[in-house]
Amino acid sequence: MSNNSDLIMTFDPNTIEALGIQTYSTLPPVIAEVISNSYDAEAQEVSIKLFDEDEKKIIVEDDGHGMTYQEINDEFLKIGRHRRETEGTQKTKNGKRFLIGRKGLGKLAFFGIAEHIKIETIKNSHQNTFELDWDDLKRQGHEDGEYKPKLLEKNVRALKKHGTKFTLSKISRKTNFVPKNLAKSLSKIFLIFDEEDFNVKIYHNGTFILDIRNELRYENIKELFKWEMPLDLKESDTLKNNDYDFKEEIKGKLISSEETISTDMQGIALFSRGKLVNEYSFYDVKATSHGYAYITGFLDISFIDNFERDVIATNRRSLIWELNETIDLREYLTGMIRAFYNKQVEKRKEKKLAEVKKKTGLDFYSWINSLSLHEAKLAKKITDSILAAEGIAIDKTTELLNFMKDSFQFEMFKDLAFELEETGIENAVKIVELFKEWELIEAKEMYKLAIGRIETISTFEKLIEQNAKEVEQIHPFFEKFPWVLDPRINMFRHEVQYVKILNENYPEKELNEKNRRIDFLCTSVSNHVFIIELKRPQHTINYKDIEQAKDYRSFIQDTTLGTERTKPDNVIAYIVGGKANYDDRKTRDEIQSMRDTDKVYIRTYIELLKSATNYHKEFLERYDELASK
Repeated sequence: MSNNSDLIMTFDPNTIEALGIQTYSTLPPVIAEVISNSYDAEAQEVSIKLFDEDEKKIIVEDDGHGMTYQEINDEFLKIGRHRRETEGTQKTKNGKRFLIGRKGLGKLAFFGIAEHIKIETIKNSHQNTFELDWDDLKRQGHEDGEYKPKLLEKNVRALKKHGTKFTLSKISRKTNFVPKNLAKSLSKIFLIFDEEDFNVKIYHNGTFILDIRNELRYENIKELFKWEMPLDLKESDTLKNNDYDFKEEIKGKLISSEETISTDMQGIALFSRGKLVNEYSFYDVKATSHGYAYITGFLDISFIDNFERDVIATNRRSLIWELNETIDLREYLTGMIRAFYNKQVEKRKEKKLAEVKKKTGLDFYSWINSLSLHEAKLAKKITDSILAAEGIAIDKTTELLNFMKDSFQFEMFKDLAFELEETGIENAVKIVELFKEWELIEAKEMYKLAIGRIETISTFEKLIEQNAKEVEQIHPFFEKFPWVLDPRINMFRHEVQYVKILNENYPEKELNEKNRRIDFLCTSVSNHVFIIELKRPQHTINYKDIEQAKDYRSFIQDTTLGTERTKPDNVIAYIVGGKANYDDRKTRDEIQSMRDTDKVYIRTYIELLKSATNYHKEFLERYDELASK
């Protein structure tokens, strides 16, 4: 026990920078660390209060045990204190919960988003209040490796018996808080929000918004089918007969969705004692098939906290997979995912067949049974291959099945099919070869389209080369040929109201002429809104531009017109300019981060030219290849 009369934190400033600012650079993981502290303090109520009307501020308050002055010094201010080893227990003070904090580094998370933290903590009706300031901490730490937080109150009598309140200010975040997004992010980090004696509420500028619940994680996912573990181990002989020691202790749910899952949630996440220990992953499965994009889920593997060695990485985004204990676990998880994927393929075939029958009134397996034994075997193989093909819409599946059925009346088709069958051809790629002539017709139409578009690309290249002389022509060019930006946008539906909103709220009169944007373009495709900010061809896209684009998309997301049913599913922002500043670390990292979340994309005019040309040349090459056979 410390006898110091002052509050003292002993540390290396580089440790704070590496484990705080660099590890916790976004809001959800920072708040997650505070929630972990509250949970381990046996709090029952936690309030997260977000303020952004004036100066941004975050308050997190709980009714946990709180800390005495001595505990602040000996426990809270001690960096890297491993509570489980120090106290010799795996449980919280009254034994109500298993501890979820591990390494005593979570308090460093504050400095990832804020420069000033005020802590008010009450225990046994005595309050202690102190402040942590980033600038003071760096200055004092570089001098003697110690930091003395500013003490505001010491052992002052309080009306409350216990609890702790964190106030974060001097926050670097530029955009406003989005409570629902924070709640959803936190629901991906914890499994504790449905416990009866633990409630977490979010407020925004003084108004209650919502309670965080576990189901937020999967609220927009339509389940095709699922496995509940360990109950559904029986669904797979591979899993049922596996001798992995802890298979009965693995609990959770694997989900196959009717629609593709967002990339950040594809795979299986791992939790221990209710907290994330490994982000969504397919582990050793090479998930190259499109079918894996429909799989998500979570598994509770709390038994890993009983291993002699710590197998959780410091940032809790991954286990340490090079250890014997985790190698065995990974091998078992890989088998589980493969078994689930195979079951998913069968379920999707059944669903497709039912949908085809509903659309056409035809029962293809009844038709197959009406054929001769040899023909039926071949027809079933082709039918199964078409139904198992991934990434093919139901209309295309129906068209292929009907074509196959109708073509069976022609001897030439059956001869070709028998020839293919004898060579052991079974997958959908080979089925496409079977329908070569049908594909050739489609390829010919795409060939004509590609020829016209490549001519258009040449025109666009000339506009870029002319730069400022004809720069105003770039705007109407994108409106007429939006596929140059993104092949998903075949037709430009000008969303005037969004352009007006953006120009009114984001003027650039204060900037030099050469740094101003050309204009905004806004369009909507398949219930997605695309915001396109056109910079000048000589402009270098920087970190500030990306942050501004993030603000555009979140602003439009929050202010889009219409009812809940007519609002877009997603808002995607593009910045188009001369080049991107990849030499700057922050810019480079932000470009990668935004691309991974499908929120903001950076495009240069040269990249657009190359990708558009390559995209359409593939159609020409494909047609030439087919026509030559």
